Amino acid sequence: MRIPGITIIDRYVAQEVVAPFALGVLLLTFALVTGRLLRLTEMVVNHGVSLGDVALLIGFVMPAFLELTFPMAVLLGVLIGFGRMSGDRELIAARACGVSLYRLTIPVMGVALVVYALSSWFAFTVRPWANSHLREEIFELTRTRSTAGLKEKVFNRNFPGLVVYVEHVSTADDTLHSVMISDARDPDQQNTIIARSGIVVPDRSHKAITLRLFDGSIFGAEARNNTSHVTSFHIYDLNVQPEEELGAGDIDPEEMSLPDLRSAIAQARASGKPDYDAETELASKFTLPFTTMLFALLGVSLGLKPARGGQSERFGVAIALFFLYYSLMRAGEALAQRGLLYSFVAMSIPDLVFAVLAIVLFVRSATDRADQGRGAGDFLWDWIERYERQREPA
Repeated sequence: MRIPGITIIDRYVAQEVVAPFALGVLLLTFALVTGRLLRLTEMVVNHGVSLGDVALLIGFVMPAFLELTFPMAVLLGVLIGFGRMSGDRELIAARACGVSLYRLTIPVMGVALVVYALSSWFAFTVRPWANSHLREEIFELTRTRSTAGLKEKVFNRNFPGLVVYVEHVSTADDTLHSVMISDARDPDQQNTIIARSGIVVPDRSHKAITLRLFDGSIFGAEARNNTSHVTSFHIYDLNVQPEEELGAGDIDPEEMSLPDLRSAIAQARASGKPDYDAETELASKFTLPFTTMLFALLGVSLGLKPARGGQSERFGVAIALFFLYYSLMRAGEALAQRGLLYSFVAMSIPDLVFAVLAIVLFVRSATDRADQGRGAGDFLWDWIERYERQREPA
């Protein structure tokens, strides 16, 4: 199907970029998810979380991953696509026929613009929704799986500062029988609690859980006074905060929609206590998606240059550039969160650096002022060759 204004060369260049872009999204997202697998595996083993629940958690975390992978996948797609066309001399043929690099870049920027719109949608709408539902799902897992995480006749350390021993867990009603708890959350007061039975009660209002114990005693020791005491009880509630992966705190700026973020920032400013985290999050929603446009323009210039290591070298160049961008972004984020620099200025630092780099390299390539005989990874190959020559016997 023909679209008015889009020529054959536009479709051809776009197809060369979109295919490696899609592959890059899959590979990079999988790499980020793999980093969480160990933690998720622990949830399955230690907390009784099912594989279906883990898959749902991954689905809610995925928008945050995609926000990072979209810009990098665009850079990778343009590098590989233009690298393939440059290696086959297709770009030389096109330019010899009067098609300038500016014209060849139009479909690339068109693809980048679509990805930019998609990334902005994720930043402003999908990710806050997903993070909010992630928190709710985590609390539901806390409510339904806290008892499953307690193993019989084992010293469980599921809750920070507590060691819980349960002789038997009833499968019918999840009642705990013959419970012993060592409470070391307060270094100045160590408590040992023994109870005949107990249950786990979720506290939705405080996003925590309560260990409700029946018919027992508390043996306490205070280090400051060197005293001890014994207290008997019929019902005793022990309020605890679950571990990070099974707990939740206050609403995070990443869970807020754009109107909520603006409202929170305005209220904090009016009270004289600026919420720098919220301001940083708001700025990142605008700056991070724009990276797709800069990486697309940068990828055109670098894709024209030869790669002695093939496509693997181009992949390495993409990783190195994104690592540089990520480092600058984290530096700007630290400045913004500490209030040392206005949030939009701080979060725009990596965009400004890469904008200058992309524009300079692109103009030099378009006007044939750049050395197209050397690629971005040649400095590494030169170092390897010098090292090998030094090892050769004289």
